[in-house]
Amino acid sequence: MPRSDTMPHEGVELSRFREPEELVRAIPGVVFQATPLRADPFDVSLTTIGLGDMSLQTGRATPHLAFARAVPGTGVLQLPLENADTLLLNGQPARPRTLGLYGGGAELIRSNPRDSSHAVLVLPMDKAEVLLCPGSASPLLHPGAQALLEASAQAWDQAVGIVRSAAATAARAPRTFDAEPPREALRDALLQAMRDLLTGARDAGPSGDRYRPRAWRRIVVGADEYLRANMARPVYTEELCAALGTSASSLAEAYRATFGLSPHRFLKLRRLVMVRSMLRSQEGPAPLVKSVALSHGFWHLSQFAIDYRALYGEMPSETLARARGTATPGGLG
Repeated sequence: MPRSDTMPHEGVELSRFREPEELVRAIPGVVFQATPLRADPFDVSLTTIGLGDMSLQTGRATPHLAFARAVPGTGVLQLPLENADTLLLNGQPARPRTLGLYGGGAELIRSNPRDSSHAVLVLPMDKAEVLLCPGSASPLLHPGAQALLEASAQAWDQAVGIVRSAAATAARAPRTFDAEPPREALRDALLQAMRDLLTGARDAGPSGDRYRPRAWRRIVVGADEYLRANMARPVYTEELCAALGTSASSLAEAYRATFGLSPHRFLKLRRLVMVRSMLRSQEGPAPLVKSVALSHGFWHLSQFAIDYRALYGEMPSETLARARGTATPGGLG
């Protein structure tokens, strides 16, 4: 079940998600909007350990791109783990031992074409200074700020070891963290490991033109906001360029740098996500698959059914039937 913006209760929560929209509130203190990238079923598993005033979450995910935002008042530390070499963070390739820091309200755009895993530590911004002792310029102390740091090998290995050990214990014996002593021990070990990460870390941001990644992020975020404001109809590249006041080449550059995709491919994936959301909705009378496809710009219906099945592992009619609790209807998909 999606969680609220508040910190989780103490103890362990094991979750698995097969639908992107279920992830919106799955990370404590973060709004997370994902789009699948691979022609396989979407699958995300999360282990969340509530430690009172902070939480540790580890997770594994199939390929996806995502827009994420730290909830105001929340500080987030992110450690990409497996397959980080193909991870893009705000249009920048993740370096080895990359540590992401985000103050409340900060936005992150991420994309990985391979299966990946991560760890996230979430805590209140008003406690970050006391608990982690970051420098005065740290994003953890400034709303909307963010930074990528490269940690020392020793500090990274220590932190990752603690994270992996905690995740393994939570999976094997989740009731372990129902007791206060194990929670306190993990909390203290995590805080010390994170302090060590911050102490020896160096800037891992772009070494060249720092303006371009910011410009790409503005274009991509602006495009996402426009798409969400016009979810009831298909939006194409020409309209998007006009709405953003940018050229087709700048749009293409921003999308390729940020997601490794062309704008055309991105828009097609987003439209498939919107179709699935409408088919899964239980509000009002059941729609016709054909009508939903056409309303989202899929004019070649046989190709639409092929693309939909490739991304979600089922025909669109099967999605609709399962949502409505009925037998699979005839017709398209």
